[in-house]
Amino acid sequence: MSTVETKAPVSAAGAAGSGFSPLGQGTLLMAAALTTVDAFIVNVALPSIQKTFHVSASTSQFVVSFYGITYAVLLVLGGRFGDRFGRRKLIQIGVGGFTIASLACGIAPNIETLVGARILQGAAAALLLPQVLSTIQASLQEPAKTRAVSYYGAIGGLSAAVGQLLGGLFVWADIAGLGWRPIFLVNVPLGILAVIGTRLWVPETKATQPQGADLGGTALFGTAVLALLVPLSLGRQTHWPLWTWALFVVSAAVAFVLWRYERKVETTDVVPLIAPSLLSQSAMKRGLLVLGSGFLAFGGFIFVFALAVQGGNRMSAFESGLSMAPMAVGQFLAAVRAPKLIGRVGVRTLQIGGVLQVLGLVALIVPALLWWPHVHFYELVVGMFLIGAGNGLFVPTVYRTVLSSIPPNQIGAGSGIVTTTQQTTLALGTALLGAVFMGVSGGGDTRLGFVVVCAVFLAVAVAFAVFGKSLKPEESSR
Repeated sequence: MSTVETKAPVSAAGAAGSGFSPLGQGTLLMAAALTTVDAFIVNVALPSIQKTFHVSASTSQFVVSFYGITYAVLLVLGGRFGDRFGRRKLIQIGVGGFTIASLACGIAPNIETLVGARILQGAAAALLLPQVLSTIQASLQEPAKTRAVSYYGAIGGLSAAVGQLLGGLFVWADIAGLGWRPIFLVNVPLGILAVIGTRLWVPETKATQPQGADLGGTALFGTAVLALLVPLSLGRQTHWPLWTWALFVVSAAVAFVLWRYERKVETTDVVPLIAPSLLSQSAMKRGLLVLGSGFLAFGGFIFVFALAVQGGNRMSAFESGLSMAPMAVGQFLAAVRAPKLIGRVGVRTLQIGGVLQVLGLVALIVPALLWWPHVHFYELVVGMFLIGAGNGLFVPTVYRTVLSSIPPNQIGAGSGIVTTTQQTTLALGTALLGAVFMGVSGGGDTRLGFVVVCAVFLAVAVAFAVFGKSLKPEESSR
């Protein structure tokens, strides 16, 4: 297995001993935020994209799902490339590719070009994101490491909320008559700044004994994910033909082959894409289950929220985006407080986050039942704030638990599994809960579809509040 890290041209010892500057850490977090913001910024803009290209809702959904699928499938491979070629170098390549792909999205003449550019964005993001967490792990010591991991963990939910807020703002502003296109074009100057900042302030790290890429595992994993998400995305619109059910069977069969293949690969010198030895650890299994269920519910909720409040509740894109602002504020405030709270009560922070999310979801369901389709954004402020605050406590707690369960000589593989779980379940949540929403509201009752999706999220939050303490810190400590 690969050991931890070396650093060039600035020594790894220097980085580990003194850390790297706040500017470098801020650059890393900004780069990570770009990838997640872009996963969600399109949600609010989907109705405008549909009108521009005269396509159906199911077709426009590929703008969201294909980005997430590509992102998830290539994440671990991106982590291996960083181990071998240097993480700062891969960050620069990833951000550069992401910036170029964003420009292509912004000037896309048709839906096919837009979807293709989104696939390239996802691939570039997969090169970038694994390097962020690995660089933090390699270059910082406690307590700076826990603080940086907490901020990194909070980036997912915070960026999702900010992404939809910005998406609504840009669509409403209609800058230079460009409609939805600035949601992608804004990445160009930010990407250039991230490339420069990475070059100036982020240390170079790499594995001392980099392992080969598990191309077979990557291909099998990608096939299993695609075979699952495509019918989930298209099944209802195509009335569930035989091929959709056949793909579900293919997904399950390939997943089984993947598991057997990875067990065999782990006996060789190649580090498997998904290491069975890591997944056999109790803290890792529980942590990934919690992480995956949380991101699945949250990702699906965020996607459905934009569709429901614009399509069924008659909100404008701006008001829909504005509704996300309280969530972003709650996420940020909770993320700032999370490290101290984790230090005091440990994994019970997860239960506190679950309680906050339960209260927040109830505060959304009630006005939806009472006033739909005339619910205004100010009637959702309390609920969205509490959901954001709960997520701001949930994510850092689970990240800290899972990462601390990974042996130092498997940190690259373990970080890859964590980020792959996060992005795969985000994509799965978009497809699965999106299908639930469209199925339930197919007769025109968008309120019922929205409430059902909120209820699914509520059930997950209740589970965290009740059973969160079972994710015991002593099981995950090493």
